[in-house]
Amino acid sequence: MSENSLICKEEILREKIYLTRKASSLDPSWLADIYSTSLEKDLRYLIAERLGWLGSKGWYHLKRLIDQEGIQPEFIFASGLCYQNEAKDWLFRQLNYSDKFQLETLQALSCWGADFSIQRLKNILSEESQAIRLAGLEILNFKAHQINDELLVEILKEPISDFREAVVLKAIRVLQRKDGRIVCNELAKIVKHSPEKISDAALIALGSIANINSNQVLLRLSQSLENSQKKEMALKQLSQQFR
Repeated sequence: MSENSLICKEEILREKIYLTRKASSLDPSWLADIYSTSLEKDLRYLIAERLGWLGSKGWYHLKRLIDQEGIQPEFIFASGLCYQNEAKDWLFRQLNYSDKFQLETLQALSCWGADFSIQRLKNILSEESQAIRLAGLEILNFKAHQINDELLVEILKEPISDFREAVVLKAIRVLQRKDGRIVCNELAKIVKHSPEKISDAALIALGSIANINSNQVLLRLSQSLENSQKKEMALKQLSQQFR
């Protein structure tokens, strides 16, 4: 097939998939049959995504494609969308036995964060890669409800002290899932010792907690902060809690 013919075919496939508004209206066997590793990356991901949206029916055909084509990143991505226990087990096996596509596998497993062990999460969050740490934090976001405040602060120790802003901001969003005194005090430390953008995020997190613990911490910060901008933000978050 000539390059022009291939491009034309891909455009027809894209149009058919996009115009089928309900994923359930797409035939999973047709989607699997049109897949090819020779297709453009975005189209491969589009086909895999639609299969993932089809749940158990899609997973059946994803397994067939994995057997035929080998493990591809788009199959890992789609496996995380179908919410099948068998897909979850397959993804964990990839994490256990292969370093290939580690980031993609972690991202696909984020919705099953509750199934991760504490030690595994600590190992992921100790990785130097920013992308791996962010993926680990997304997993932790689904695990946080199972963890007490003290342990959550301990797990987040490295991400909170990361030199990269994106990692620290994501860690703050995970931290604010809890509302105890230990968490509020940890957010106060971040406010005191961080640059403005991160400090503001920690203050907003305290404002969103909106309980007696956050009220006390915000009041203390509003009285003790020397930086005028931080002080003003603390007062703003404090006033919003009493509305």
